[in-house]
Amino acid sequence: MKKDAYEADVQVLSTQNKNLWLAVAGLILLLILALMLVWSSMGSSRTVVTPPNIEKSFWITNGTASDTYLTQMAQWVSFLSLDVTPDNVAYKSDLLLKLAHPDYHGALQQKLRINAEKIRRDNASTSFDVRVAKAAPDALAAILTGYLKVTINGTVVKNELRHYLARFSIVGGQAQLIKFRRVKIDDFKAVLAETETDDENELEQ
Repeated sequence: MKKDAYEADVQVLSTQNKNLWLAVAGLILLLILALMLVWSSMGSSRTVVTPPNIEKSFWITNGTASDTYLTQMAQWVSFLSLDVTPDNVAYKSDLLLKLAHPDYHGALQQKLRINAEKIRRDNASTSFDVRVAKAAPDALAAILTGYLKVTINGTVVKNELRHYLARFSIVGGQAQLIKFRRVKIDDFKAVLAETETDDENELEQ
């Protein structure tokens, strides 16, 4: 009887050990899968910059967006690029670069660097007072019209009417900047039909 009881206890312990090892193996497998998921997502995260103050309701899909979204994003871009001083130009440039589409990032970074050097060298500040903002949702574009004021060493040297075009690409339900430049008129049909041979006008002060 004792032998039978002993063998039964051994059998129970053996079964429990097998179940325990199966549970441990399952946990290890889940841990490996979790690590693989984390590893695959590394390097693919993106910081999305949006206007801190949303003034109007808007809608956005994976391929297009409402006119209110485009105009608000365009005004946010103009604030980061055209409302600058020697003290904040580097910070605002970094924020703007986080919004740029990968294909536009390098060119924009170069233009922002040159602009920042000019702002600091001349001890200049600029501000853009938006008067009119209109959008073309089909083209994912917006044109801002307003007055650009340039101050050097505390003296206003320029205050003139300007038009700026902002174009976006919708990726993952978020807008990415693909172009921001000064244009001569605020007519979408004419502006979008232009060949972009005057990229030197981008961020021109």
